[in-house]
Amino acid sequence: MTRLDMINQCFWGESCEEILSSLEHLATQVQEKWVIDAITSMKSANPLGLKIFLRTIREGRSKNIEQCLETEYIAISNLIAGKISHNYYEGARAMLIDKDKKPQWVPSKLEDVTEEMVAKCFSRSFTEDDDWLPLQLPTKTSGTHVGASKL
Repeated sequence: MTRLDMINQCFWGESCEEILSSLEHLATQVQEKWVIDAITSMKSANPLGLKIFLRTIREGRSKNIEQCLETEYIAISNLIAGKISHNYYEGARAMLIDKDKKPQWVPSKLEDVTEEMVAKCFSRSFTEDDDWLPLQLPTKTSGTHVGASKL
């Protein structure tokens, strides 16, 4: 079985739980470092963040770049604002401030992250808050090119 076959076999799952289960099953069949690394990464990552990432990737397949950027901006803005959890700051604390590399995620398990929590991350309700403005990308007719310094 090629690496691409293994990746396709594991990442077909509809949920993070299915993907992790597929990776764990594959780990019992093959001795591949990348499989163990993927399992370790998923188990140590922010469970809410994993589900947000999976939804972003899956939905992004049918969106253009502007729509993808807007979706990511909304999700990140909601995470930074702490509207769903404070995991963004907990990750920064664990990795950058205390450097203990032991974040205390809330919720701490994939199965405890509800669809409602994930959906709230993609809610446009933050735009009603004066501190957050909707993403406004320059148009092609404005003569401005989108670049890192312009965002």
